[in-house]
Amino acid sequence: MSLGLAVTVFLIGFIGSFISGMLGIGGTIVKYPMLLYIPPLLGFPAFSAHEVAAVSAVQVLFAALGGLWVFRKGGYLHRSLIWTMGGSILMGSFIGGFGSKFLSGSTINTVYALLATVAAGMMFLPKKGEKDDAAADHVTFNKPLAAAAAFTVGGLAGIIGAAGAFLLMPIMLVILRIPTRVAIATSLAV
Repeated sequence: MSLGLAVTVFLIGFIGSFISGMLGIGGTIVKYPMLLYIPPLLGFPAFSAHEVAAVSAVQVLFAALGGLWVFRKGGYLHRSLIWTMGGSILMGSFIGGFGSKFLSGSTINTVYALLATVAAGMMFLPKKGEKDDAAADHVTFNKPLAAAAAFTVGGLAGIIGAAGAFLLMPIMLVILRIPTRVAIATSLAV
């Protein structure tokens, strides 16, 4: 990797993280298209969809660990939700990640586009539910629905190397009716 490409990838990571942090969305949803299209626009070799998915997966791991470190003391981590959704998304992501090697780059890009569209649409749905300042230990949720949703998100997000927070957040907020702060903190652990 040339120095120019390394600097470009670093800047994509920095700018993408800044944008996703400001918007409160997962980094993959922003950085996936940036990694796919910006290097060739600047004259560098293009990354394949498989390479972008792998880079995204590693970045998401460290970003989630950093965020979890910050939220761990706030009382917003819902342990039951973490175990229910975390176990399901883990199984789904292994299946999606393994299955992605059998998919073409254009199919992976199509999955990304569909997931981004669904996530954007879900953000416009009105949130009805518990108070946003409720403590994690006072929150209840439908466990089978949470597990099924997380498994599905894991399978699809595993294909593109995403953690799936850009889909988990709307699911937690709109479908499971988890308070916002609990959903944000818990999604980092999931």
